[in-house]
Amino acid sequence: MEQFEDISLKRLAEILLKRIGLIVAATLIAGVLAFVYSEMMIVPEYESAVSLYVNNEIESNVNKTLGSDIQASQMLVDTYIVIIKSDTVLNQVSQKLIEKGVVGYDAEMLRGSIAASAVNATEIFEIKVRDTNPMNTYTIANTIADVAPPIIQDFVEASSVKVVDYAVEGERVSPNIQSNMIIGLLIGLFLSCLFVVLKEIFDMRIKDEDELEQWFKLPILGVIPDITNTQTRRQGYYSYRRGGKAYEYEKKGVQSDAGKSNKNELVSKAKTNSK
Repeated sequence: MEQFEDISLKRLAEILLKRIGLIVAATLIAGVLAFVYSEMMIVPEYESAVSLYVNNEIESNVNKTLGSDIQASQMLVDTYIVIIKSDTVLNQVSQKLIEKGVVGYDAEMLRGSIAASAVNATEIFEIKVRDTNPMNTYTIANTIADVAPPIIQDFVEASSVKVVDYAVEGERVSPNIQSNMIIGLLIGLFLSCLFVVLKEIFDMRIKDEDELEQWFKLPILGVIPDITNTQTRRQGYYSYRRGGKAYEYEKKGVQSDAGKSNKNELVSKAKTNSK
């Protein structure tokens, strides 16, 4: 006899539908917990951005815009990003921040909070600053925009950097509560379905005649009905456990109207005697 029964898709659907209330409740609880965790436990982060324009000529001619100049400016963007993240720039930014009353930001910390990239393969690149303080994000971004251009021009001659847009107060970007709630709901749904299926698989009780016939591969000649007293408040039940040893079913205690326990128990055991 196999240890576990093979569960078909139809049987699996029946198991899940039978416990649909538990699954829905567990899913909703997981979603609520994800919301509470995201809202109360995770420190929110804010982000501000400043954009700068790169020109490969100090004195540009308005009537002269060549494709080679635009391409050269795009290539310079990567160079400028490396310079902005250097200690030379960030140490000066740190000093400027101290003068503005923003303390606790050294070069290494600033480097970890800065992300810079080109905007749609143009000559414009954007510097994003992320921090837990929304006021500090735009202060740091604007300080970088003020400090970096002169230093860049010293390193890269015949070029210029101009600020396109200064940063404003940071917007909240983390945590994403909606995304976390969806993830929580999915996790709750998966775990609850897994629990219900595993509980059904490891439930070794035989629940009806069809299951009894399926397990023992023997025809059922008769069924002993459940003895029920119609004048009682609670009905008795029979239990049967699958296994390799002898089986037994037991009539549990029946509660009478007077509130007294009926001591009569019906016990039937079938044992195999080995000789």
